[in-house]
Amino acid sequence: MKRKIKVLITFIEAGMGHMVTAQAILDALKLRNDENVEVIKSQILQRTPLLQKYEKFLVEQTKMASRAKGYSGTQFFFMKIFGPQTSLRFVHSTVYRKQRKEYVNELRKINPDIIIDTHYFASHCSCYFRDHFKKNCKVITYNPDNNVHGWWDTRVDYFITNNELATEEAINVRKFPKEKVKQVFFITRQSLVDDENTKEFYREKYNIPKDQFTVKIADGVYAEAKLEEFVKELVKSKKNMTIIAIAGKNKKLYEELKELKVPKNIQLLPFEFVKDIHELFKASDLFITKAGPNAILDSVFLRVPILVNYSASTIEKRTKELFVDRLKCGVDISDKKKARKFVEQCIDNPHILDKYIKNEEKLDKHRNGATEIAEFVSQIANKM
Repeated sequence: MKRKIKVLITFIEAGMGHMVTAQAILDALKLRNDENVEVIKSQILQRTPLLQKYEKFLVEQTKMASRAKGYSGTQFFFMKIFGPQTSLRFVHSTVYRKQRKEYVNELRKINPDIIIDTHYFASHCSCYFRDHFKKNCKVITYNPDNNVHGWWDTRVDYFITNNELATEEAINVRKFPKEKVKQVFFITRQSLVDDENTKEFYREKYNIPKDQFTVKIADGVYAEAKLEEFVKELVKSKKNMTIIAIAGKNKKLYEELKELKVPKNIQLLPFEFVKDIHELFKASDLFITKAGPNAILDSVFLRVPILVNYSASTIEKRTKELFVDRLKCGVDISDKKKARKFVEQCIDNPHILDKYIKNEEKLDKHRNGATEIAEFVSQIANKM
């Protein structure tokens, strides 16, 4: 009897985009129920104290990128000076050598045949594992961002992108061999696709007035950008509205929002981290956010127009360019007073948002990039 091919999907928290896309790929592979494949999920950075500390460091770096404009740009600038791939390998052979060694040791214990990564550190470690310990292992990287930064390891067996701009950048700028690059559709969580409940259903569930304009506002899972100042600006409005404010894992901000005094015409609903966040998207008329790829994609697939109020990095600038400038799914307004005025215009005339909804509807949410990746992985596994 032919042994099962072990497919490992790695999970790293550095913003939720890496985690959510990894989960979507995992779900798609399990849904295939391929008898030749054993699907393994592992959050390797949680397996030892040293790796746990490193994941906390990655989280802090992600927070800093949101908090301090230009922080990520400075990092990418120095990467460009010394050469991205040279920087990647040098840093992880010196500064983070112990973390790489420990991570690779965990890979050796699992002994996978195929590894699917959604974060550059995991991808680098997987290449090291393959090159030094298991030559026939296949390393597949899915890039959840809408551009391709220089620290994505070019030694992978396959590099998967989700849009034409990223594909062109991978081949022409980052110099991935063309035969290694595969483009799929955007990845969608199956729970989002399968949910057939209406806006009215979720407004009743969360005690939101049925006919009141509702704004959802978030800053990613750590809420380190402009959420607080935009909420405080919106509650100055004389218009009737509901504001859903997602503080995520920022407990301090959540407590402050709970205590924030608002006028009678405003209903402010603060939330901490919400697992089924798509329910609050469905209850909303407009989504205000920094240009995080995952959050914007959720909003677009649920046909809720976006207002981008901040782009913290090159990655987020490209996301804004793709979904606002190119696909016309919303607007870019970084000034909080102008954003409030735009919301007030939408309250007076909700049809302002119709053109953005129509553009969002051009993207087929039932076409799932995770399914395409699962099919591709299955084909590779059946050849091994």
